[in-house]
Amino acid sequence: MNAWSLDDTASAHASVHPRPVDGFMSHLIDALGEPDFGHSLIARLNDLVEVDFFSVYQLDVRETPRMFLSSSRSGHDVSDDCFRSYQKRLHTQDHTFDGAKALLREGPVAMTYAHQSHFAPPHRAAIYSRHGIQDRLSVVCRADGGLVLATNFYRFERQPMFGSSDVDAIQSVARSVAACVTKHISLAAGLRPPAPDIGALTRELAASCPRLTARELDVCAGLLLGRTYDGIAADLGLSVATVKTYRARAYDKLGINFRSQLFGIASRLVQS
Repeated sequence: MNAWSLDDTASAHASVHPRPVDGFMSHLIDALGEPDFGHSLIARLNDLVEVDFFSVYQLDVRETPRMFLSSSRSGHDVSDDCFRSYQKRLHTQDHTFDGAKALLREGPVAMTYAHQSHFAPPHRAAIYSRHGIQDRLSVVCRADGGLVLATNFYRFERQPMFGSSDVDAIQSVARSVAACVTKHISLAAGLRPPAPDIGALTRELAASCPRLTARELDVCAGLLLGRTYDGIAADLGLSVATVKTYRARAYDKLGINFRSQLFGIASRLVQS
């Protein structure tokens, strides 16, 4: 059996051993709605179990799937490339989530495991063999609007397969992960302004705070577009650490601490 519910008794792989989750949750709660939520999730998860990268996407063969979130432990995130193949054609033939989705009729959260050998050859070649991915361990849950979301944790082939202790570790925080991921997606969507004219907005921001440098404005523009630190770094040819430095400098000059406050400034500029 490759799918199981979280029913407080036992998983299909091993009995659950309670683990403290206070530290895990406090870091995630602090990051809710912020661009570094993905980094916080994978960093905290790696305190419990080794995971190379993760992604969060919608499961629904009736619609084109959407990926909401991803991050990598090493900084090299292959999720976008994988998801392009998945979104284009592979999702209609992917049955590895069927068991978990069926279990959601009995409870709000389920888990499922898949090894690269479990996928049809086209799927395995386009994603798993292409990037050297070993296996996937997923937390599947229902979200607002009837969405079914999969939070997928992956290991590359240089790692051993997920074992029973790894499953127990992720299962111990699975409900917390599901709750925080769904809340973060809701917050991020609510904070993001609809279809901003980012060029005009950046010019207004520069005029309102002339002390901002070009790079600081570039980073602010990326944040206003809802991009992750990984995405901004890739766009600008910078490291994630450098992007965070520019963000900190911009926030200091603007007299703010959070991305929601940056959106507040942007909203006022648009309305003025």
